[in-house]
Amino acid sequence: MRSHSAVISMVAIPLLALAMQTTVHTYVASAQDKPSETQASATVTLTTAPSPAQKGKNTVRVKLTDPEGKPITGAEVTVTFLMAAMPSMNMPEMKTVIRGMGKGAGIYEGEGDLGSGGIWQVTVTAKRDGQTIATKKLTVKASGGM
Repeated sequence: MRSHSAVISMVAIPLLALAMQTTVHTYVASAQDKPSETQASATVTLTTAPSPAQKGKNTVRVKLTDPEGKPITGAEVTVTFLMAAMPSMNMPEMKTVIRGMGKGAGIYEGEGDLGSGGIWQVTVTAKRDGQTIATKKLTVKASGGM
């Protein structure tokens, strides 16, 4: 018959390992969810033409404003559309990167082609003077077939 301490060890060690793993994952998630000060210094608004976005050619417009609502100019803006691979449908990952050109008044515009209709994960990144001033992640549903 096993001793009482051996049974406790058999139960306590796996529980301790699970608790440590959960704590690490919680810390990482909360650190990723918390925006940095540079990311909080700008507001990003994304629109597409046509609206909603569609398979094929699209124009994206990003409006950048500071916390007071004033336009931010002189930024480098990138809009990345990503659709994960769908192996069951024999579809590889699709990615479209669009660079926005400054149009004035905090508006940045660019064109790109989306290879398929469906759900796209979109990341808008704005940098100024080498520093990231905004990052926004969103989902865009594009019309059109695969």
